[in-house]
Amino acid sequence: MGLQRHLKVLGIFARIHYRDGKPGYLDDTPRFVAYVRQTCARYGELAPLARLLDRLEGVSVRAGYTF
Repeated sequence: MGLQRHLKVLGIFARIHYRDGKPGYLDDTPRFVAYVRQTCARYGELAPLARLLDRLEGVSVRAGYTF
């Protein structure tokens, strides 16, 4: 439920910024995104959401192999 709440807040902040022209809440988004990322790392079922966040933020995932 915490993850769902944080995603909702991120959506509200985006709406306030883009629709209402009030960017003040964008300063708080890194904290919410960090929580979402931590939660995605904890549960394998949320890997698609983590990939979506990576794509939206322009983060490239590097695969490392050890032999």
